[in-house]
Amino acid sequence: MSEIETLVKGLTEAQRASIVNAVDLMSNYGGYPFMAAAVTNDPWPAGIAQFLTLNSDRLTPLGLQVRDYLKAHP
Repeated sequence: MSEIETLVKGLTEAQRASIVNAVDLMSNYGGYPFMAAAVTNDPWPAGIAQFLTLNSDRLTPLGLQVRDYLKAHP
């Protein structure tokens, strides 16, 4: 099982939905796409997202890989 598959397996349904429904707020920010995911009641697995605001978190490059995996494997 890959690192991405392991991370996906540990996500809650709310986290999965938040990652899949993340929105692009500013593509140039930080040198990689800036996708904002809604905050859920569960803490993110390490490395998936960074604090952005009280309502949304920024997906990291690892978070973007998880998003791509979730979109490819609904």
